[in-house]
Amino acid sequence: MKKALYLILAVLPLTVTPLQAQDINQAKTLVEQAQNALFSNPKQASYYAAQAAALFPEDQPNEICTQAMILHSQAEQLLGNFDLSIKNLYDAQRYINPANKRQTAQLYSLMGRVYSKLGDYNKGIELNDKATSIFKSLGDSASVAGCYNERGVMHYLLDEFVVAEKFLQRALTINRAQRNLKEIATNLNNLCLYQGDTEKKLSLIQEAIAINKNLDAQWSLGENYNNMGKQYYFGEQYSKALEALQKAYEYAHNIGAKELICDNYEYSSWVYAAIGDYKQAYTRLSQMYALSKELQSSNKLRNIEQEISYKRYQDQKYATEMQEQTYKIELLKRNLWFLGSVLVLGLAFSIFLYKWYKRRKGLQLIEARYQLELSQRELSELKLHQQELELQNIQNALDSSQQEVTSFAVFLRSRNELLDKIREMIKEGYKMDNQALIPHLKKVNAYISQYQSGDKTNNALLLNIEDKSKEFIERLTKEHPNLTQGEKYLATMLRVNLSTKEISMISGNSPKTINMNRYRLRKALNLPTEKDLVEYLQNY
Repeated sequence: MKKALYLILAVLPLTVTPLQAQDINQAKTLVEQAQNALFSNPKQASYYAAQAAALFPEDQPNEICTQAMILHSQAEQLLGNFDLSIKNLYDAQRYINPANKRQTAQLYSLMGRVYSKLGDYNKGIELNDKATSIFKSLGDSASVAGCYNERGVMHYLLDEFVVAEKFLQRALTINRAQRNLKEIATNLNNLCLYQGDTEKKLSLIQEAIAINKNLDAQWSLGENYNNMGKQYYFGEQYSKALEALQKAYEYAHNIGAKELICDNYEYSSWVYAAIGDYKQAYTRLSQMYALSKELQSSNKLRNIEQEISYKRYQDQKYATEMQEQTYKIELLKRNLWFLGSVLVLGLAFSIFLYKWYKRRKGLQLIEARYQLELSQRELSELKLHQQELELQNIQNALDSSQQEVTSFAVFLRSRNELLDKIREMIKEGYKMDNQALIPHLKKVNAYISQYQSGDKTNNALLLNIEDKSKEFIERLTKEHPNLTQGEKYLATMLRVNLSTKEISMISGNSPKTINMNRYRLRKALNLPTEKDLVEYLQNY
């Protein structure tokens, strides 16, 4: 029986180890599959990455698990699930090895991208700068180019197109030098996000499409055709714009990229409105509005876009209603031309008057808001200035108190020297006869009289210090009634930022005794070790 038990215990580790190795190999395979499917099929990539991450125990640093969670976040971001994306990135921080700077920088870069998508551009730029700094220290120019590309998109979202162009061109220069085709296509696509030289922009997006077709990057192709449709719209080539947007919709629909579909609806509505097909424009805006509501819980950036889309929806709806009304008026004009003409003129005048009144009220509202912002800014500046003055007065009071106590310490030191001198003079008197002793005592008396005026001055100084500390002692005693007189005295001197050496000089105790008294004071105040005693007393 014992031999059988020993055999089982000996075989057990051998059976566990191959299983762990098998899990690691399976995770590597899943991560590789997720990486390959990221832009061609984000849904599949998300599944692979989630399966790989699930193979590892929680809260244990592991580079493979971190990479899987990063890929999962990227896939969910491409699908428009930004809440899940940012959650995965924060979860990945538990698994990342602090020594792995490359993964840390990659995490910062992706978090910056998601924050910018959610509308927090300051946080996004801050994280992007951190990632760029780390990649530069590692000499990873390809990743630096990726950060430049993301920074360019952030400035595009802020409508800072000149700055965006600068960062995107930097990224493109680096990637062309390294012949990084996937990133070249990404840079070319992002350079076509905004209006410019239409022919040049179209040549850039066509180059990006050729690269992404060769790489079978389905998501990127959907984004490419969306931007091609936008550039055709800017160039007033509306039929070509609709063709490009139809291709973009097919790519986005096949992979379930809701954000791309939402953008596609918006760009299509622009084109239909430009060619006068308000019914189709209204339909696209309605579809975009419905999809925006669906994405609202996962993409905070859509809040602003929804407001704009809803306004356009209302304007388009109003234009459609006006078109129907005009058609009804034209029908009435066939039967009652004169009466219809009067009604049309009256309606036109009413619309003009309504728009004029609305525009006037809008300008007044803008002016009122501007004046309110100016008033609030001035009030904030005054409050800030008042706080600065109060802080300066407090600092001056502390400096004055510290100077007075330091002066008192010097006085005590001088008094100690005086007492030592008198002691020496008395010792000399022991050795003198009666005739020499009387003049010697007069000399001692004169020496003491010399310091009497100084004693009066320093007594006044001591009373001044004690008076200024009286309110502090009362508050301290009320909060901690069990403090001894010596502890209160030590607290008063620590409050004015006296060093251990200075307190030793004032009290006549050794520095070691002062440190022991400090420890007892901290214990009496129930102050934790990580809390600074002097800072606590100064803020009391």
